[in-house]
Amino acid sequence: MQKIHLSFFANAATLPFEVAVERQCFRNSGLDVELFPTKSSIEQMTGIIDGRYQIAATAIDNIIAYNEGQGAVATKMRSELQVFLGNSSYRLPFVVHGPISNFASLKGGQIAVDALSTGYAFLLRDMLESNGLKAEDYEFVSYGAPKERWEALKGGLVRGALLSDYFARMAIDSGCHVLTGNPDPWDNYQGNVCCAQRSFIEENPTVISAFTKTMKEAVDFTLDPANLDVLAEMLSNHLGGLSRNDAIESVRTLQSAHSVIKRELPISRSGTRKVMELRERFTGQRLKIGLEEYFTPNVTLAP
Repeated sequence: MQKIHLSFFANAATLPFEVAVERQCFRNSGLDVELFPTKSSIEQMTGIIDGRYQIAATAIDNIIAYNEGQGAVATKMRSELQVFLGNSSYRLPFVVHGPISNFASLKGGQIAVDALSTGYAFLLRDMLESNGLKAEDYEFVSYGAPKERWEALKGGLVRGALLSDYFARMAIDSGCHVLTGNPDPWDNYQGNVCCAQRSFIEENPTVISAFTKTMKEAVDFTLDPANLDVLAEMLSNHLGGLSRNDAIESVRTLQSAHSVIKRELPISRSGTRKVMELRERFTGQRLKIGLEEYFTPNVTLAP
């Protein structure tokens, strides 16, 4: 049985991983998958590139950044990551303290991000710029995953942060609120994908095929309303201490017409192109690797 260490950011959209493990779907496909929730993209990306993990579910911008030599930190091995499966199309809410009534109120303050130049940092810069702020009007501070960003916001260390729905709900209950950009930067933006080093994919085609098939089955199970109760219990365990009511609400959102998870786990070409365009715009550097080079031949691509 093939051992796989899988790195991911724990949130409602990664519930299918928990489904595949808890229901023995991976084992039935000949895979022994161990889940490793990460605290930051830096930990995750150094881990997948240097071999601590075999597969990672991460923002596609992280993959592009490290493959282009623009990663947040140096790695021991060369980054040759490829995308073989979609994961989710995130729309992380931008949550701010109660007194922050508009984007102008963010001037002079700090904003929590995962890393300064990867993940969703450039998407957030685009949103802030579109709503009247220049780069010198605020400061990004790297705090890591949504939990750590929420802790920084709750502790008054920053004025705003992109949070997962789970932590955004906690923040709103504590008196924070969501600032919505106009236009919405998440429109047609490719979010998370599953990736591995090119060498691992080429040397283990049956593993990649089995993982892909299993994840698509896990997504089908997750999107089936008949499984609401068991999924709510899994999600509560997945996120650690989520109340049953909140878990049920989160699962219903996942199963709605606006779910961030799609059957067959497709990847958007135009959404990926938008990610690449934002990276070129905010780094001032032309990307050397073409869009199609990031995808394996069998990946499901959408327009």
